[in-house]
Amino acid sequence: MSSSANTTIDATSLSPPQSRIIVFIILIILLIPSVICSLYLFYKFIQRSEMRRRDTNLVFICLIIINFLQATGELPLTLTFLYRNQAAILKPIFCQWWAFLSAILYGTGLWIMAMGSIERYLFIFHSHALKKYRIRFRSISLMICFILPIGLYIFLVFLFPCTNHFIYIIFWCGAPCYMTQSFWQVFSWLIDNGIPMCIIVIVNIFLLTKVLCQKYRMQQINMWSKNARMLFQLMSVAILYAVCWLPFLISGQIMSYTQDLSSTATMLYLEYFVYLPYISVTLCPFVCLFSLSKEIFRRQ
Repeated sequence: MSSSANTTIDATSLSPPQSRIIVFIILIILLIPSVICSLYLFYKFIQRSEMRRRDTNLVFICLIIINFLQATGELPLTLTFLYRNQAAILKPIFCQWWAFLSAILYGTGLWIMAMGSIERYLFIFHSHALKKYRIRFRSISLMICFILPIGLYIFLVFLFPCTNHFIYIIFWCGAPCYMTQSFWQVFSWLIDNGIPMCIIVIVNIFLLTKVLCQKYRMQQINMWSKNARMLFQLMSVAILYAVCWLPFLISGQIMSYTQDLSSTATMLYLEYFVYLPYISVTLCPFVCLFSLSKEIFRRQ
């Protein structure tokens, strides 16, 4: 969960209904085709065993599952909030579960993308080592992507020794009370958002640079083409994540550590930027479909 969530608690002005309706319409337009696209991808993975068994496709399967769960499980809670201008259920336990679901699904999605980027680098440049240590790497990835976010937010949202003061007319009901503690605010942001996003950006830039440099050194055009195809297959998803997440994360940090911000900047963050990650959730299935199009539409 972004460390800027505490900024929303201090917001004294309520959201203009017009802005929430605009965001609601955009998200609902994207949501329905996104769910249909995810179901189509599930069908194709079930239908074609060679797609399921291909190691390079595991990251796509995991991303599609996580984004489908968020699109069908957590995003409807946000849509209800946008439509009604208040939380779906005016109970503290609901706000805790809403914050918990958002944090673990967002965090898991980012970590899957981060570990997938590292794995893609190993596939391209150290395939023999990856085959040798594949089980160990996958076990570590599983722990980081799933166990770490779930364990962290069970503690922070449900077990942290503080008293929640939720505000039902603010997105995510404001935030759980651990966000008032500077250390835990920064720590949770780093673990859930900051570190995986840095890994995604740095690894993909490094990978792109290395593959392009490889083009001028290698005489085997077929080998370079294969590596480039593997790179751009995942990089399209990485670009989507960067475009949707970086404005939200950067503006959130500015909001957290800058005292004298204009009302326009505050409004832009609270009314628009905070919902940008949902764009990645709804568009991810389409980008995955594009990346896997050669495999999906290949005649059997």
